[in-house]
Amino acid sequence: MVFKVSFASAIPLGAGSHNCGYVFCGVFSSLRLPVLADMFATVIGLWRMQRFRFFDIAKGIAILAVILGHSAIEANLCIPHRAAQVAISLCFSFHMPLFFILAGYFMHPERAFRWAKESRQLLCTYAVTALCVLAGVTCMATLRHESRALALQTWGMTALYGNGDVSNLTLWPVGFRIGAIWFLLAMFWARLLLHIFAKLPHTVFWVAACFVFGYISSRYVCLPWSVQSGMCAVAFLYLGYLAKKYDVLGRVKRIPYIWVAALLIWIIDVVSFGGMSMAMNDYGSHPVLAVVGSMAGTLCVIGISQLLDHMFLGGGAQ
Repeated sequence: MVFKVSFASAIPLGAGSHNCGYVFCGVFSSLRLPVLADMFATVIGLWRMQRFRFFDIAKGIAILAVILGHSAIEANLCIPHRAAQVAISLCFSFHMPLFFILAGYFMHPERAFRWAKESRQLLCTYAVTALCVLAGVTCMATLRHESRALALQTWGMTALYGNGDVSNLTLWPVGFRIGAIWFLLAMFWARLLLHIFAKLPHTVFWVAACFVFGYISSRYVCLPWSVQSGMCAVAFLYLGYLAKKYDVLGRVKRIPYIWVAALLIWIIDVVSFGGMSMAMNDYGSHPVLAVVGSMAGTLCVIGISQLLDHMFLGGGAQ
């Protein structure tokens, strides 16, 4: 069951989300790690193919990038520093796209969409985690002698809306962000949409149109349940699916100069970083470069992971 994978794996996997500091008022700030770990553990639970160690290493690097990136945001708010800004640019340039790309790598969108399984693994996990957040909020309101009813109402609306960040474009006022678990909702919509598009002619057109519509519409309205994030994320899932279908890693291995090109693109993206948040469909001031740079960054991280696997673990599959 995915709940056993998610919550039992939460503590050792560890990751971070700046939102949970607001949820638990700083007292339970250590609980930021299990929440984001649950998000990533769910992706791992979706993969049924043979796993290779370098993919796990790449996921580990991305999790560390999430921790470092969000920590750098908090540090930069307190004491602005060039090092924190570089860390933010580097980490946010690739970490969330990498998880969607790798999830797509192991997808079979040509098959029928398994509603029960996907709902249990993603939507039910979101609901259970959101209930845990509400329980934590209630405890904190009690300890602080504040209104538990008000806390439950405020965070209940936040959980119901299901967005990863605060926006003034929501359909109704939402005071807080639900944080890392937006990923579960976005993943559900992205997987559903890719299953639909894969059965249509000119799949690449529908995927591109979905990304464009999700990106543009989010400039005018922020829909609930991270629908628009999922609409954009479907492009990264599709890229991962195509990478598997056309053996991109094998081609890169035969043409090593591709690594150099990918690294240069990634460096340009980091240096020119204008912001990127898949949670809010914000691809910064250079959206095309942000997307291409995230692809290049993902490829470079996979290459680094393969190198680490070969140097320290001897390569091969688990």
